[in-house]
Amino acid sequence: MQQRKVICVCNLKPAAMRGITSQAMVLAATHPETGKVELCDPPADAAIGERVTVEGFSGEPDEQLNPKKKIFEQVQPDLATNADRVACYKGVPLMTSAGPVKAATVAGGSIR
Repeated sequence: MQQRKVICVCNLKPAAMRGITSQAMVLAATHPETGKVELCDPPADAAIGERVTVEGFSGEPDEQLNPKKKIFEQVQPDLATNADRVACYKGVPLMTSAGPVKAATVAGGSIR
């Protein structure tokens, strides 16, 4: 994952993972048949730190998600790649100012 852009969920509560504090979660698509996992990629021209948006879903993100409310766990089942490998929420593309977020090869896969 070095020297590449990725899509992260950054408002999670920090958690210790293998002795290191994790402060974000990287989004990855999973192939529905093979189980192959690959990172979701922003367009090459997307700005580092840019907020990803979904048309029709406005508002400001929570500063930090409350883990007791399991908000990401409620959203995650509606995250998937479409036939064109575009990452979507409820069928609507995840967008940056430079275009949609995509998986390199995973079409019709879940995103976690």
